[in-house]
Amino acid sequence: MLLNDAPHTRVHCAADRWSTLADFCALPSTENLDKLLSHLESLMVQRMEDRRAFRSVIECIQNLERHADPEKEARFTLLGRTMLGQPQFKIRSLNAIRPKETAEVASWIQQYGPLQELAMSTRSEAGIDWRELYRKCLEEGGRTPRGGAGLGWISLARTAVKPPFMRIIHGNTGPNLFFSVDVACGS
Repeated sequence: MLLNDAPHTRVHCAADRWSTLADFCALPSTENLDKLLSHLESLMVQRMEDRRAFRSVIECIQNLERHADPEKEARFTLLGRTMLGQPQFKIRSLNAIRPKETAEVASWIQQYGPLQELAMSTRSEAGIDWRELYRKCLEEGGRTPRGGAGLGWISLARTAVKPPFMRIIHGNTGPNLFFSVDVACGS
């Protein structure tokens, strides 16, 4: 039998499948988000090296609390899988942008996008100076509408498998900020 005549088989590996670990849809109040964080910590942190990925989750949830419209529901989803023996997570959030802050959020996304790309492109190089990246962010950038400097997004680049993705999505209820990042433990 020729190799081309062999039947095609498709093998599905458990590592290819993502499982939903948490799906939050509620007002982004401190009480709601604290409960979510507590639940996620018990799910994610089994070993010391898991803390780094969990810090990325903390950053994303803090941003929901600080920047999401408090009058509208926010969505946060955490997916997980194991790849080569190490946990990986997909963090997704979608939240309404506070009224009158759409232009500022769009400007902020445009400003920090290239810095995230720089962090990811130099990540594999030994000796990346993360402090210098933070300084550059502070020097070149202003503050977000809620007072942040965007340093948390740079921190996410340290554990991200690929650059974090942000964009504004316009829907029936107004503008929303979509954020997505994949992080891995032990990286």
